[in-house]
Amino acid sequence: MRRLLLTFFFFVIIGAGLALLFRDDSGYLLISFAGWQLETSLLFAAVALLIALWILFTVWRLLVAGAFLPRNTRKWMGRRRARKARRAMYSGLLKYAEGRWAQAERDMQKRAQRNESPGLNYLYAAQAAQRQGHSADRDRYLELAAAQKEVSELAVMLTQAQLQIEQGQHDQAQASLTRLHEIAPQHAYVLELYAEQCARTRDYDKLRALIPALYKHSKMKRKRVDTLAAGAWDDAFRRAGTDVEALNQAWKKVPRRLHKQPAVVAPYARYLHAAGADDEAARLVRRVLKREWDPALGLLYGDLKTRDPVVQLANIEKWLKQYGEEPELLLSAGRLCLRNDVVGRARSYFEASLKRQSRPEALLELGRVFEELDEEQEARTAYRQGLELRLPPS
Repeated sequence: MRRLLLTFFFFVIIGAGLALLFRDDSGYLLISFAGWQLETSLLFAAVALLIALWILFTVWRLLVAGAFLPRNTRKWMGRRRARKARRAMYSGLLKYAEGRWAQAERDMQKRAQRNESPGLNYLYAAQAAQRQGHSADRDRYLELAAAQKEVSELAVMLTQAQLQIEQGQHDQAQASLTRLHEIAPQHAYVLELYAEQCARTRDYDKLRALIPALYKHSKMKRKRVDTLAAGAWDDAFRRAGTDVEALNQAWKKVPRRLHKQPAVVAPYARYLHAAGADDEAARLVRRVLKREWDPALGLLYGDLKTRDPVVQLANIEKWLKQYGEEPELLLSAGRLCLRNDVVGRARSYFEASLKRQSRPEALLELGRVFEELDEEQEARTAYRQGLELRLPPS
């Protein structure tokens, strides 16, 4: 329509120009052909020629449009259906964002096959179906999404795994995540989901295999990765039990970058302590605490019974200067003072620890000191307060 109007105005402008050109002299034209003669003014001939050209152009366009009418009709109908499909998808997305799951599912699947990317419709329809508790419909939509060429297997499997985790289908989720890890072994979100699922299902063998990649590729907070690593390797140490050789073999399999991670060193040192290898545990703890402060390791160091408690106490007093009067260090210092028969200093350390943090262990240790000093009333008070803190509230 726009082209037709432009053509019309073009001829009108040309006609107006010719009228101005021939305003004073219209000219003369004689055409003789096969015994016929045509006489007219040049202006009339020019106008007639323009009109004829316009008619021929219009007729040509009508003939072309008629010849291509079926194809053009199909294109128009296709564009119309695509617009309706896009509107249905946008409506479904809006309903999904509003939490209207049934309407979202209906809009997403209604014209999905006519959309440019039907797989996305089915993925959102699967999520909307799960929100309504329709697991069978969810799986059907996921199958339809997987059949679409424009949707990657990664997108389908990731959606499936997330929905299975939400539904509590842990075995199916584990299978989906295993496949995802095969497809994209360095994908940050896949690694995070897989690791959390392994921790949830206590599949620690797989979790231990994932830890190095988590540190390297995931966006997970380092503290959380440390916690997962500690849980994974704690399982390995627990299996080794009190067998020092087995514990050492398990430790050799820990990636070297984790050898100074407090969250991994702490459980290993605790199992060494339980196995009676206190000197070896103390060596590990000391290596970490030289570099950084960790409350669990600071507390554990005071429990270790090394062959040289004097050196052990000296190390703690050095860390007190380095890290300040942390309550765990003060408690450990008090315990080592008792082991070295320095009761007065032990009392000072326990009381200093309690000023910073009230702990049942410090109170019970202080009760022992009062007993050593024959202060029975203070000992009973300390024991009672320690037991009150340790026992759960009634």
